[in-house]
Amino acid sequence: MRIVLWALILAVAWTAALASIARSVGLHSTPGTWAGVFGLPGVVIANWTETYVLHRYNVYAGYTIMFLVNWIFYCSVILGVVSVKRSLWN
Repeated sequence: MRIVLWALILAVAWTAALASIARSVGLHSTPGTWAGVFGLPGVVIANWTETYVLHRYNVYAGYTIMFLVNWIFYCSVILGVVSVKRSLWN
């Protein structure tokens, strides 16, 4: 449960940061590029989904897809880190 909660916090923080950067300096700025890199799985899958499945671009749908994909991704990464840590301690 703690892994899911930590991943949720990370996904919410990243999505809020990306939305803030997009509204202030833009996504093609240095901070926007780095925010896209840190949220890479979500950014790529959201853009692909909007292009090939939805056939239109909607800001809220994009952020929602990015959030969900990154939440799942962060859960798997944190679970992997915990697994490696446990295997090294034993």
